[in-house]
Amino acid sequence: MGTGLAVLYLVLLTGQRALDAYRANQEVETMRREIDALRSRNAELQVELSSGRLDEDIERIAREELRMVRPGEQPVTLIWPGGRLRGQTDSEAPAQPPEPNWRSWLRLFVDA
Repeated sequence: MGTGLAVLYLVLLTGQRALDAYRANQEVETMRREIDALRSRNAELQVELSSGRLDEDIERIAREELRMVRPGEQPVTLIWPGGRLRGQTDSEAPAQPPEPNWRSWLRLFVDA
């Protein structure tokens, strides 16, 4: 009887070890796929860095989004009806200055 229990214990222990090894191999394979994907993305980014397109993107962002100009250039800002800059949406439009406190008090006491 003791031998049977020892054999059963060894079989269960071996099965548990096999299951743990299988799970570890699955994790390793998942990590290898992730590493391969990151390496390919890294290669794409390296190509983008070495291309001239990056300089064009930097200049476009500097001019359009940061409103920067080169030395010697004269910037022109077009303001459309409603006080918005060209290409600016209503949510990006500058807020109207708040009403002065004295005017709020005046409207409160004198229906002006």
